[in-house]
Amino acid sequence: MSVALFSVSPSGKRRVDPDRWVDAAPFRAHLTHLCAASGLTWPVVALHAGLTLRHADALLHGREGRPARRLPRPAAQRLWQVEVSDLLVLRRTLLPADATAHRVAVLLERGTSAARICADLGWPPARLRSLLGRAPGRVTAVEALGVRALAESLDRVDQRSPVRDARAA
Repeated sequence: MSVALFSVSPSGKRRVDPDRWVDAAPFRAHLTHLCAASGLTWPVVALHAGLTLRHADALLHGREGRPARRLPRPAAQRLWQVEVSDLLVLRRTLLPADATAHRVAVLLERGTSAARICADLGWPPARLRSLLGRAPGRVTAVEALGVRALAESLDRVDQRSPVRDARAA
């Protein structure tokens, strides 16, 4: 179920519903702390917390040079529930590698180089080769989330509007 973060005034204008948004500052600090204490990247932590990369990126880096001032309450609640201990377990949690191997194969088919994938994920080339082998086996939850984050971030870059890119130039 999707929750509307805006309401419509009698004049027809959209206005922010204050009950649906929260101040971003404590959640920015929490995300920064989670990354520092766990040693994981912000995209991995964000995806584990159920945040979109867009929300997490805006929270940490702002948009158009301005820091995010607010965060949707549901996203904030999901982030607040994550503890460092939850993240440390991800390094030891093993998952079937099929979905991760498929994501990597799709990245390669779309033209992402193996070198870029390895560099972005911090993997040696042998790890990538073993994942794409006949029997990929298992991956850690951190590896699975890292590949998902890479795929989603590359999809975001591919989906940027040419109009928006022209304005940014």
